[in-house]
Amino acid sequence: MAPKRVVVVGGGAAGMAAAAKAKRTSPELEVIVLEAKNHVSHAPCALPFFLGGFFDDESKLVHYPAEFLEKERGLKIYLRTRAYKFDFSSCKVYALSDDKELEFEYDYLILAMGSKPRRLKVDGEDLNGVYYIRHIDDGIPIKKDLKNCKNVVLIGAGPLGIEFSDAFLRQGKRVTVITHGSKVLSKLDDDMSELVEKELLNKGIELHKEEEVIAFEGEQRVQKVITNKGEYPADIVIVGIGIEPNTDMLTGSPLKFGFKNTIKVNPRMQTNLENVYAAGDVAEMTNIVTGKPDWFPLAQIANKMGRVAGANVAGAYMEMKGAVGTSFIKFFDLEIGYTGLNTKEAKAEGYNVKSVKIEGLNKPSYYPDAAKITAKLIYDENTRKLLGGQIVGAGMMSRINTIATALYAGLTIDDIFYIDFGYAPPFSPVWDPLVVASSVSMREKKT
Repeated sequence: MAPKRVVVVGGGAAGMAAAAKAKRTSPELEVIVLEAKNHVSHAPCALPFFLGGFFDDESKLVHYPAEFLEKERGLKIYLRTRAYKFDFSSCKVYALSDDKELEFEYDYLILAMGSKPRRLKVDGEDLNGVYYIRHIDDGIPIKKDLKNCKNVVLIGAGPLGIEFSDAFLRQGKRVTVITHGSKVLSKLDDDMSELVEKELLNKGIELHKEEEVIAFEGEQRVQKVITNKGEYPADIVIVGIGIEPNTDMLTGSPLKFGFKNTIKVNPRMQTNLENVYAAGDVAEMTNIVTGKPDWFPLAQIANKMGRVAGANVAGAYMEMKGAVGTSFIKFFDLEIGYTGLNTKEAKAEGYNVKSVKIEGLNKPSYYPDAAKITAKLIYDENTRKLLGGQIVGAGMMSRINTIATALYAGLTIDDIFYIDFGYAPPFSPVWDPLVVASSVSMREKKT
């Protein structure tokens, strides 16, 4: 009897986590991965640091080469192989590889095609030097472009725009950021976003808010960005105006879709088709705070979703309970983190929103590298339920992770005060900023 076959479509975080887990759990499975580009198990989050000069070896952008995964993990990997059609009734996937059509039958199918950049759809966006980035293959060519580049324009002021701004400033480029929004990092509340904006300007970023890109101009290569308010010289343009799930090829299929056109799945990552699973940026996820469907296109969540999918197709039961969207960003020495709901989102969910913001130090003032930290906790005034948190400043990581854990556990803002935080001067003041924030909120508590 032939071994059961698992076909995984997509070799990014979710796809490779699923493939590896399925094969490790049931070695007798035949596990096939179809990847449209040149690499699997790649690290697009490392691109800003590659371009910023933190390292020059592009092989470090790949966690494991395909050859290693085939030899050591027993996977079958097809690179430059794009799935374009699915026949769910006969359990077949059709793909193109170097213009040759391939057909794959499956017993189990895991959809992990990831997401794709949202396009501006303006004249000139196909000029050389204009980049839309989601895979390392999209970003590696920029390294060569930088050698003869003076002006870099970033469209969008989200995490990608902030991190690439850092990278290009480190390379001595003139950096212009254009956003149609009224602030940078729209996930942050206005007062926290202002702290980030101030640092961008201090480092020499030319920031243009509430501007719409109309076109890119140039002969063969981009030379200028045209907006509704001005014109800006550009040798390289990075467009980062958001992403969307890569599910267009599934339009008209029997699969059920949910939040923002993602595929609906149960906690086991199983779709409405019994032998079809979905993981990563193509799949819907539960928001731990609201209990409602949401979308979290983040690497750490995609990895976990993939592992859950792989375990279940291999017969080991796992469930993904949900996520809170924890994110970290670094701009030179400025650390930025957020998790859960922001104030606007919390109000939209009907909470009686209250917040507390404190400014302090991440360590005692006498310790040599003590630095400023601003922490904001968002909660429901009626129930005291913690809804989200945002931190800008040194020592952000452990504290945002603490807030994320509290959200996962359903804690109140009062509970934060009583958590037994560790203390020693090299790591934290005796009154941790989160404890102080909780304490301040308790003073304002309605009796």
